[in-house]
Amino acid sequence: MIATRKIMMRLRINIMHDNVMHTLTHLDTMLAQKRRVRVTLDIECYDDLDLKSFDWNDILGLEGDEDILDINIEEEDFNW
Repeated sequence: MIATRKIMMRLRINIMHDNVMHTLTHLDTMLAQKRRVRVTLDIECYDDLDLKSFDWNDILGLEGDEDILDINIEEEDFNW
């Protein structure tokens, strides 16, 4: 089952014509479908960067029922 969310969008356009301001308003409803996305980051950093303490929901701008399902941090040996 695909999760959907109803989103209300309001578009307001101001138009100046003959020194009179006209405002056009458009209200629309759309259905957004939830999807699963996998993101891989390869980060080269120093030992003091604590990736587990980051608020990834905030960093990625997730809202409402959007959430991170899994975080897998693997450390590799880095040879200069």
